[in-house]
Amino acid sequence: MSENLAERLILSLRRLRRDRGGNVLIIFALALVPMIGLASIGIDYARGLNYRAQLDRAADAATITAIAAARDYISANPNNESNPTASALALGQTRGLAAFRVNAGSMLTSLGLTPTLTVTRTGGTVTATANYASNFDSSLNRVLGNVTAVAVSGQSTSSLTLGNYADFYLLLDTSGSMGFPTSSAAQVQFAKLNPDMADGNGNNCAFACHFSGWKGFNLAKTNNIELRIATVSNAVQQLITKAQSNQTLTNQYRIGLYPFVSFLETAAALTTNLTSLSTVNLENYMDIGDSTVPRGSGGTHYENVFSSINTKIATVGDGSSSSKPQPFIFLITDGIGNNQFWYNTTGWTGSQAKLLDPTLCSTLKNRGVTVSILYIPYVPLALPFNTNVGYENVVVNGLIPNVPATLQACATPGYFRTASSASEIQNALNSMFDQATRKARLVAGP
Repeated sequence: MSENLAERLILSLRRLRRDRGGNVLIIFALALVPMIGLASIGIDYARGLNYRAQLDRAADAATITAIAAARDYISANPNNESNPTASALALGQTRGLAAFRVNAGSMLTSLGLTPTLTVTRTGGTVTATANYASNFDSSLNRVLGNVTAVAVSGQSTSSLTLGNYADFYLLLDTSGSMGFPTSSAAQVQFAKLNPDMADGNGNNCAFACHFSGWKGFNLAKTNNIELRIATVSNAVQQLITKAQSNQTLTNQYRIGLYPFVSFLETAAALTTNLTSLSTVNLENYMDIGDSTVPRGSGGTHYENVFSSINTKIATVGDGSSSSKPQPFIFLITDGIGNNQFWYNTTGWTGSQAKLLDPTLCSTLKNRGVTVSILYIPYVPLALPFNTNVGYENVVVNGLIPNVPATLQACATPGYFRTASSASEIQNALNSMFDQATRKARLVAGP
């Protein structure tokens, strides 16, 4: 090699070493691959989020549609086929999958998606679970090929607790003591107006007796003095309205109204037609001093009441269907019994105030009947007593401290309440109903 040629070669190599243009291209080419990868990953991630969001909505729609369809079928067909639950679950699955397809739209085809939906019932709870799983081609396939597809999957679960079928037997004390004004102030006001049974000392009676020829009941009405019987009657009507609005199944609740004095009377037999109960006014079932009416007259005879209602409860079920209702007794009373009778064949027996015997409730509770009691305290009259009813007040005053414990012993554990004012009585009845029933609820799953 000549010296000039060697020198030219060395110069050329030096120029190549100083030339940075090729290096930039090489570096850019090497960096391009991870840049494309990162961009593709970002695109795939965004696509995955979009797919997942829409498919999650489709899965939620499927499960909610499924449980609603199953509930409606069970409600409409409680007893007219051998297994309404099986048909309800099948219908729920069909309608749920249809809801998934509508909400998934074109993704169902583009992703080759086949969702699954299971609908089950355990006791009073219907549960639906939807699953979907598929994949889509990564953006890198267009550049590099043979890249693993990107998976997209999800699940939704919704459950609905069906309300149980329940029968409510309202035992309503309409004895003379329910003719007290509801508030203490009104009792004082009324006693000054009431001429019935006034004694020689000018002490009037605070009982608004509903006997023929007596003036107290009408005086209370004329002076807008609310009696406990009216307060309870109004609260019962509001309870019936609440039961109507809270039903989640067709004919879910039956209610019967049973006033009592000496005996149990049927003001309204157990019925699903709750609207028909709106005409019942408990004031029309007060003690009227006539032993020939079904409720009799005089006293408060629990020994007759519990045995009579026991014969009216034909079914003690678990609430799973209308043919297996759960029975509840709502006893609303002041808790003071009395063995007296008025105007019966043997004449007036005289006052024999006493406590309720809690063993009277045992037969019902042993059958599985829930006994729920609302105690409206018997408010003792202050001294000086009206001499015409003085002894009775002395006896009753001595019994009152023991009434709550006696009624609690009669009630199913946890089913005892006390209320005095109109608002307290209403709230207590509502709480008794809420305790006895379970409302339907939706619980969205993950």
